[in-house]
Amino acid sequence: MSDEPRRDGESRRPESPGRLDAVQRMLALLLRSAGARIAEDIRRLAGGAAATAGRDIRAAFAHLFRNPHLGKISLAALVALYLLSGVYVVNPGEEAVVRRFGRLVQARVGEGLHYRLPWPIERADKVNVAEIRREGIGVTPPEHGLQFHPPEEVQVLTGDENIVNLKVIVQYRVKDPADFLLRVDYDANPLIRNAVKHALTAVGAEARVDDLLTVGRTELQRLVQAAGQRTLDEYRSGVQLVNLTLQEVIPPREAADAFRDVASAREERAKAINDAEGYRNSVVPEARGRAERLLREGEGYRADAVNRARGDAARFGSILDEYRRSGGEDGGDVTLYRYYVEAMEKILPRVKKYVVDPKGRNERVNIRVVEPR
Repeated sequence: MSDEPRRDGESRRPESPGRLDAVQRMLALLLRSAGARIAEDIRRLAGGAAATAGRDIRAAFAHLFRNPHLGKISLAALVALYLLSGVYVVNPGEEAVVRRFGRLVQARVGEGLHYRLPWPIERADKVNVAEIRREGIGVTPPEHGLQFHPPEEVQVLTGDENIVNLKVIVQYRVKDPADFLLRVDYDANPLIRNAVKHALTAVGAEARVDDLLTVGRTELQRLVQAAGQRTLDEYRSGVQLVNLTLQEVIPPREAADAFRDVASAREERAKAINDAEGYRNSVVPEARGRAERLLREGEGYRADAVNRARGDAARFGSILDEYRRSGGEDGGDVTLYRYYVEAMEKILPRVKKYVVDPKGRNERVNIRVVEPR
């Protein structure tokens, strides 16, 4: 009982590979025969199409060869059209570069209507030299559209051994179209990025981080633009940096808190200085005005005292002259008495007076404070 299944299995195993091989060989023969028929059909169709196209072309141009005058006119028209293809227009704000078999023959062709030898002898490439273009370092300008990869961060080591991340926007234009076309090939952005990065590294290494974060930013922009322009000129890129703006100076995330504390302390210091300067500006003018007023009052008092003294001296001099003209001591009593009476007239009305008549006669009393000699 146990031997029969084993014999059946042994008899079936060698038959399976043979059947599979036969099926595979049959399929291969069918595919080869079908492929041969398809290839023959394709060759037949292609030959027929080519023959048909050739007959159509010969038929289309047969009338030209049958009429020699018409053929000459057509040939002349074709030559004229070929020569006229060398006419080109340079628009305002553009300049053209003309090359003959790849060799530069005209570097700067201005705006207007011009002619060059037709292709492939000469070619004219136009470059917009008036357009202001932008490129970002550490930031993507909006006109560049959506970017799948974020811009590469630009880190600079400052002179006081601090690290900051910078974002820079560069505006540039083409100043030499020949150099721009032949050396940069219309794509100046990578060269500008590398030149500005090199300038940022070199200039930032000599600056202090406080200057980058505050008042030194404008000077840094000027120095970086000048250094980047020198690099571009060395490579004869034909590009001029019009403006460079240091958009952001960002400390590393690890040191952001410390930078914020420093910035807050700097703001408080600046506020205290501004408050002190404001107080000084309000107090100093007031003190100066008060001092000036006191000086003017002192000068006025001095002038008034001097004038009064001079007036008293002049009056005394006039009295002395009158006393002398009255005849000396005898005649001077009258003058003195007159001045005495005038003085009493001024003094007595302002004081309380008590007059006692010892005789009780109720007569007129002659008051003399000073007895005459």
